[in-house]
Amino acid sequence: MADYVPVQVMTPDGVREWVMNISRPGGGWEMALTGDEQSWTASGPNAFQALRTLRADLDRAGVLIGLNGARPNSWASGMQADMGEGKVVYLCEMGETGRPLSVGTLDAAPLDSVGTVAEQNEFNAAWLASRTQGNA
Repeated sequence: MADYVPVQVMTPDGVREWVMNISRPGGGWEMALTGDEQSWTASGPNAFQALRTLRADLDRAGVLIGLNGARPNSWASGMQADMGEGKVVYLCEMGETGRPLSVGTLDAAPLDSVGTVAEQNEFNAAWLASRTQGNA
């Protein structure tokens, strides 16, 4: 299986549309993003982790990718990552109780709603802490 998906990216030079190749060799996930004579590749055990690995390289290049899995408030639970192959993530909101909204990890997201892996890590840690404090 290989899918070629057009994705919007924000580069230091502005908004572009690049192409991402998604494949599933041997049960894992591989992603290759190509545009403006540049290319990045990454792999992972599920879609969310492969995207995070890809984004870590993109962050160093100052590139943001317009996908739901790149939103700072998106995160795949253990079950979503394991049983659902990371194809779906939660959109977590501070202060909300109950189960967050689920969206497709690799579905398009507005560029003004995405961020870096570090921002995602920080949001997830704060969100988890807020949920724990609310249950104390």
